[in-house]
Amino acid sequence: MTVPNWLFGFAGGTTATLATVAAWQAINPQQKTLDANLYMQTSAEYRAICLQTYNWAGERLKQKLAVIQNSEERPPVVVLDLDETVIDNAGFQSYLDSKALPYSDSVWETWERDYPNEVRLIPGAKGFIQEAERQGVLICYISNRLEKHKASTIVVLKNLGFNTDNIERRLLLKAESSDKTARRAQAASLGPVIMLVGDNLRDFSEAFVAPRGDFSKPENRVAGINVRYAAVDRTPYKWGAEWIILPNPVYGEWQKPLGPDPRQALRPSGMK
Repeated sequence: MTVPNWLFGFAGGTTATLATVAAWQAINPQQKTLDANLYMQTSAEYRAICLQTYNWAGERLKQKLAVIQNSEERPPVVVLDLDETVIDNAGFQSYLDSKALPYSDSVWETWERDYPNEVRLIPGAKGFIQEAERQGVLICYISNRLEKHKASTIVVLKNLGFNTDNIERRLLLKAESSDKTARRAQAASLGPVIMLVGDNLRDFSEAFVAPRGDFSKPENRVAGINVRYAAVDRTPYKWGAEWIILPNPVYGEWQKPLGPDPRQALRPSGMK
């Protein structure tokens, strides 16, 4: 779907106004994430960031494995999220855009259940995972994909060429809660967790959950954003060491404090 020329006043040679952009967003709610989707789907920069992130994760993993106590009988564990960390759901985002649909759990569930062959790889993920396994690391996936569609998610992993041996104990999906704390503990029961990889801060800890509030109020919006900033700043030693994060500008916990008018969260400019 493309933006109609009339909307942007091309015929009259004028630029788009905020009102016309708002009108188009009302027609297609995915217009607000168009640049973010294009960045993830088409930019060489995004690809380079993912490769850089997984290359660094691989180096850190080698360092960690070199100092692990030989007395540990259980294998070291690396925990990874799936969506936008290991697997690429750009097809789903493109579908929403083509149909001018807002996100909904029911549409996502259809994608998750019925379209495992449409999912692709995040650059660098497969090489990192395969090398980790070659070095004796147990790979555990913790995802908020649904437990009831576990078979479909296993198909995704098989299609993309991942090892699915003992996958039933290594693939921990959402049964009820989006909170991954209990599932992280379950992963830790398999062996010492030495690294977590994700694209959403809640992949690492519930300390990063967005606070609740009326984010239409500027003071609540600022407070909500700052709460998450502060949580990140309390653990500077973990980033790039134990916790490895990939970029996801399309969706995530970061959106929640922005409220109904995200533009209001932009920093003011002093330009005249």
